[in-house]
Amino acid sequence: MNPLEKNLGPAQRRAALSEIKRSSGLAVGELAERLGMSYMGAKQHCLHLEKKGLLDSRNEHRGQGRPLLVYRLTRRAQGLFAGEDCRMTISVLKKARDLFGPAAPGKILYAHFQELATRYREKVQAGEPAKRLELLAELRDEAGCMARIVDGNLVEYHCPWQALFEAFPEAIALEESMLTKVVGVTLKRRVSGTAEHYEVRFEAFRCVSPAG
Repeated sequence: MNPLEKNLGPAQRRAALSEIKRSSGLAVGELAERLGMSYMGAKQHCLHLEKKGLLDSRNEHRGQGRPLLVYRLTRRAQGLFAGEDCRMTISVLKKARDLFGPAAPGKILYAHFQELATRYREKVQAGEPAKRLELLAELRDEAGCMARIVDGNLVEYHCPWQALFEAFPEAIALEESMLTKVVGVTLKRRVSGTAEHYEVRFEAFRCVSPAG
């Protein structure tokens, strides 16, 4: 068990952290609604987690009216959401590069993402791109990406393979291309990340023929 988890207490606190990570920050009322609990119950969890150094808070203006107190994960809390252990994969790709040349890792990664695209397409067969995107979000969420649809875009709040992407950046473009093939519309990967917050937004574009 991660040492940080020992002092979390009730399972609802882990659930609170997960919901806040799946966002750009949540006010207490928003968190309470997501967890299906009272405002005061959610507030107590936030205060406890903030005291433990796992959340911080700040005021945010969201339209008119008074600013909301919004909670986000701290750098320390990110340790609760570790990525996959990619060390063996990275080691194999580096060895392939040494043995077969600089293009070898890219070829192996291409084959991997082609296979993954086939598996995704078997499960994402709805007619409309929007529905396919919804089904893809479910698959990506199951894979640990903490994915959901936000304003018609696929947004992921966790990247289990970040270490692989850092070692072999060509995998990023291959993943983007793979997801585009599955949905059937162009997806563009936009990353916003800090030590406290990570978000990958796959923006969905549809080509429209010019009038006339």
